Amino acid sequence: MSTPTTTSAPINKKVGFINAFIAATLMGFVGFFARHINAQGDFIASSRMMCGTIAFFAILAYKGRLHELKSYKLSFPMILSGFFMGNCLSAYVMATKLTSIANAVFFIYIGPIISTLLAVIFLKEKMRVSTWVSMAGVFIGMLLIVGLVSFEGGSLKFGFEFKAETFKGDMLALYSGVGYGLFLFFNRFRTEVPGDTRAFWNFLFALLGILALFPITQPTIAQMGSSDWIWWIAIGFVCGFGALGTCSIATRHLKASEFACVSYWECVVAPVFVGLLIFGEAMSMPQIIGGSLIIIGGMSEVVVSLLSRKGSNETNDGSAPPCSSSLKT
Repeated sequence: MSTPTTTSAPINKKVGFINAFIAATLMGFVGFFARHINAQGDFIASSRMMCGTIAFFAILAYKGRLHELKSYKLSFPMILSGFFMGNCLSAYVMATKLTSIANAVFFIYIGPIISTLLAVIFLKEKMRVSTWVSMAGVFIGMLLIVGLVSFEGGSLKFGFEFKAETFKGDMLALYSGVGYGLFLFFNRFRTEVPGDTRAFWNFLFALLGILALFPITQPTIAQMGSSDWIWWIAIGFVCGFGALGTCSIATRHLKASEFACVSYWECVVAPVFVGLLIFGEAMSMPQIIGGSLIIIGGMSEVVVSLLSRKGSNETNDGSAPPCSSSLKT
């Protein structure tokens, strides 16, 4: 496996963390939009990829930078990052229908852990002890806030259920987690490519990957009314162009472990902003504890990273950028 191409283009941790936070926040609203769309999950996911493809193509055209689609040549990791982005979302949606929600959620959220381990092994990304602690905290917080671990009768109860009849769903859920991890991992390659250009290719190959599954999943739109189509377009721009686009930009500026610690913020947004504030769904004490762990773990990683000896701005090879360098997303 080849190593990522290096360049003197500056890496900005603040830009990375801001985009990671925005991505996780918008991803947390997927359920809110999906509840208003009477369609299969993979067809809903296709909107996210299609809107992202169109929007980033329009941005590049408006900026007069369409030539970058040729000047920055495609590579295998760029194609794979997009493919796995679309496939992991489709697999997750199918898994939720064939296994328990608890199992599906657990497997997809091992994705950031997988990407971190791959980056440490193959990209030689170094991790601080504080980062390992933060990751452990946010992962435990995720288990608590989604209800996989709870307190009953003074003892811990684990919500995992493995049955023969749900084996297919569990395997799809596992694939969604692996696919999510591979999407994040391959996005760590070719960091010399500007974020919006990389995002266009990500969305395009994600869309092609989802469309390739349509003959198998056979989604139908017969039951969709005018309001369904409006929400379908809205989720495409908010949770597609907005969430996954900023995710592509964030992974250019952050190590896999740094992005992983912030990505679990999505687990807080869904139950607090969508479940509690919008739909009035109460939160249990374990969920409150879990959300607190995610916030503390994620914010501690942000603070430690920004206050580290190297500072918030550095080039891809780790050296400080020239003062005259300009940031490219």
